[in-house]
Amino acid sequence: MSRRTVFIVAGVLVAAGTVAAIAAPHFRGHGRWHHGPAFGEMGGFGPMGARFGERLKEADADKDGTVTLEEFLARRGPAFARFDRNGDSAVDAAEFEAAAKESADYWTRRFIKNFDTDRDGKVSKDEFAQKAKLRFARRDLNADGEIGIEDLPPGIRRPFGRRVAEDAKDGPDAGDGKDAKGWRGPFTLDRVLGRTERRFSRLDRNGDGFIDAKDFETMSAERVSYASKRFFNRFDADRDGKVTKEEFNRLAKERFAVLDLDDDGKITEADLPPMMRGRGLLK
Repeated sequence: MSRRTVFIVAGVLVAAGTVAAIAAPHFRGHGRWHHGPAFGEMGGFGPMGARFGERLKEADADKDGTVTLEEFLARRGPAFARFDRNGDSAVDAAEFEAAAKESADYWTRRFIKNFDTDRDGKVSKDEFAQKAKLRFARRDLNADGEIGIEDLPPGIRRPFGRRVAEDAKDGPDAGDGKDAKGWRGPFTLDRVLGRTERRFSRLDRNGDGFIDAKDFETMSAERVSYASKRFFNRFDADRDGKVTKEEFNRLAKERFAVLDLDDDGKITEADLPPMMRGRGLLK
């Protein structure tokens, strides 16, 4: 079987969440408080984004079929207010780090609540692995201990099966000679648990065989520090150590100007990509 075939299986598993979902709630949380629920650059709002139409429709607050700059920026207000703890219309490092730590602490609690089945305040290796076992079992439809072609959705199964047949016909050394080297065997539960164990070891910072809040303290501090540096590098235009609301909105305004193709001060259906017109996003 070719290396590309192995990658397809791995891609299906990762997409389904068998491996990637392990410990994901905690790590996804760090991304959330860094980018926040803001609109524009901070919210992942762009012409190529999957949620472009949805966010654009939400932005049209008065439902008049146009999105003004004020509407475009409105969703950024709550995010800025969450960072601006003292209400002085500027965010300094202490305020940002306090908000970031609050979010990191929340996701730490979520992580432990998700995996700590005996509710002793820490996650053992067995508890951590149990999630992977359950996810694997849900996708191993024939319960043979492997994720194979027969476990894939029909739309993927047929072309995938043809590739396997072609690989078998051509032989393991066909083509570039990498097939035999690239094949590592079927995607088994043991392989999934091996990855899970490595993830557990990385999270168990003190090596005591458990993951608890203390293990996340160092990671959280590192992530808070990094996020703070990135936030101020991105938004603190005058480099005075503070981000004003005007600076916070600067990139979103630039994005609005790019989307407003005819420079009429509003985004209408005529400004949308051709494939998105006529779908009722902006009436």
